[in-house]
Amino acid sequence: MWRWKGNNANPNTTSTSVVDQGCDLEGRITFVGTLVLNGKFQGEIRSSGTLLIGETAQVQADVQVGVLIGSGEVRGSIIASERVELKGTARIFGDIVTPVLVLEEGVIFDGHCKMKGDELRVAQKSS
Repeated sequence: MWRWKGNNANPNTTSTSVVDQGCDLEGRITFVGTLVLNGKFQGEIRSSGTLLIGETAQVQADVQVGVLIGSGEVRGSIIASERVELKGTARIFGDIVTPVLVLEEGVIFDGHCKMKGDELRVAQKSS
């Protein structure tokens, strides 16, 4: 693993990371800030930040984030402490737990949804 240390390199600042089309990753991803995922990923994603899943993304993972905004395919459970927004091209095959769920027309969602609030935020902070 490598880390770029430029001017003002502070791990606590909000940053954006990109896994673009053509990337095929497997394992566990943790990030600070925002992660844009357009490639393929299999494994586990954990963050209190924002996960943007692009139209070309194919994700097979258990996801636990603050905010998830999805346009691509996710196979696995999604836990979001703040909200989940699914755009019209999203294809979700798994369960969702979040206090706020926004679905656009055209979304394919095959799973169960639990709408939970404060207890979800507490549980995520303790993990």
